[in-house]
Amino acid sequence: MEPRWLVVAGLIFGVSACGSSDVSRELGARCMQNSDCDDHCLSGSAWPDGLCTTTCDSDVDCPDIAHCIAEDGGSCAFGCGSDADCAFLGSGYGCHAVTAEQGSAEVMVCRGD
Repeated sequence: MEPRWLVVAGLIFGVSACGSSDVSRELGARCMQNSDCDDHCLSGSAWPDGLCTTTCDSDVDCPDIAHCIAEDGGSCAFGCGSDADCAFLGSGYGCHAVTAEQGSAEVMVCRGD
């Protein structure tokens, strides 16, 4: 029988590991160049430490948690409702209104402050 503290530690680790499961080489991982990602890397002050993303024409081309924005020919970015929703990406990210790839509508996504 495992000691109780070991079981609790395993549960805590499992829960915290799930929290970062949305970040991948497809969307959200830090990058310096395109080869660090499955598709391409957004960089510059709007993307602190770089952000792996995929090319898109509309939201349908992005994961359910992302929007297609008018950046670099159409790129997926994590959707948000507040700055707290972007904390998992690290310091320097907040929730901002940007232009969607299709049309002139704005969507709320995580990007640099």
